[in-house]
Amino acid sequence: MDLPYEPKKLETWIQEIRLLVSLEKVSLKKHCILRMRQRRISIDEFKEAMSHAKIVEYYQDDYPLPSALILGFTALGRPLHAVAALDQNSEMLWIITLYEPTIELWDDQFKNRK
Repeated sequence: MDLPYEPKKLETWIQEIRLLVSLEKVSLKKHCILRMRQRRISIDEFKEAMSHAKIVEYYQDDYPLPSALILGFTALGRPLHAVAALDQNSEMLWIITLYEPTIELWDDQFKNRK
């Protein structure tokens, strides 16, 4: 993972994301809910994937909040990418979209774009 950001900061960020998911302090944007239905991704699969997730890309300058592309795997090994924004002031995780990455666009570990 080639990120020009402090690894310690990103590790803290992912720990906060995991905590908010476990506490169910997550808001799924309308777009995300639509995509989950279309892609047959359940909320349980989302929670499973986020419980051991890693940050693949970090978008520090996103507005209105910094966001990240997060990779996690369900209990059955299904890879999921989530674009998430962390609002540390209100302790809320916003999920913008959620999808299953494809090998056509990603490397075999789903961490790097082709």
